[in-house]
Amino acid sequence: MRSEAIRGQAERFDAFASLPHLPFPGGRLFRVPFTALGALYYDLRDRLGV
Repeated sequence: MRSEAIRGQAERFDAFASLPHLPFPGGRLFRVPFTALGALYYDLRDRLGV
């Protein structure tokens, strides 16, 4: 896949360019804490086998 992008043949990735990019809830202030909290939540779920 990366080689396609290097050769300039990245048509497969064009579908993602048309998707809307929503701002992160909480703004810049809470981006890192919320991301860390989400990662902790899913790590705990994995450890518990949920």
